Amino acid sequence: MKLIRFLILSITASVLMISCSSSKTLFTPEIRTRVENGGIKLDKIQFYVDRNIELKREISKEEAKVTKGKVKIIDGKYINIVKLEKFTPGICSETFPEKILVSFEKGENKFLTFGKTRNAAVSDPYKILAFSWYDNGEGKIKYDGMFYHITNGTEGSVMIKSKFVKKADEVKERNMEGVKVSSK
Repeated sequence: MKLIRFLILSITASVLMISCSSSKTLFTPEIRTRVENGGIKLDKIQFYVDRNIELKREISKEEAKVTKGKVKIIDGKYINIVKLEKFTPGICSETFPEKILVSFEKGENKFLTFGKTRNAAVSDPYKILAFSWYDNGEGKIKYDGMFYHITNGTEGSVMIKSKFVKKADEVKERNMEGVKVSSK
C-alpha cells in the first residue's frame, strides 16, 4: 500500500514539475519592462500567439476570386477567413508605450495589435486590441489594410520564450581591473 501511494505521489510530482517548466511566458507590461531594462530589443524576440484566432470579413464575388486565405459562402455572402493557429511564431514589427504590433506573416500592414487593456494590472498579459468591441464579443480590427471581425480568439495574448526573461534577469557581474600609478 505504501509503495502504491509513493508511486502515485512521485508521478504527480513529476507531472507538476514538467508542466510548471513552460518554455513560453505570457507577455505582460511587467515582463516587457524587465526585458527592455535588460537591454533586449523587442524586435529580437520571438513572439507566439497563445490561442487560435480567426478573422472574417465580407467580400464581393469578384474579390473572392483573388483573395488569399479561405473563402466561404455563408447565408449567400462571400466571407474571407484568415486563421492564426495557436503557437504560430511572430515578430514585433513596431512598439508603442503600451502596445506592440506583431506580424505573423510577411507583408506590409500584416500585423495584429497587442497591448495593455483599459483596466489591466502590470501582471496581466498583453491582449489583442480592436478598434471597437461589440456586445456579441466580436471585435473590429484592421489587418492587411482591410477591416475584419475577430470572432474566435478575442481573448488572444502573445507569449515569448522564457529564456528572454531569464536573460534579462541575469545579474551582470564583472571585476574591476584596477588602476596603477604611472611611473614618470
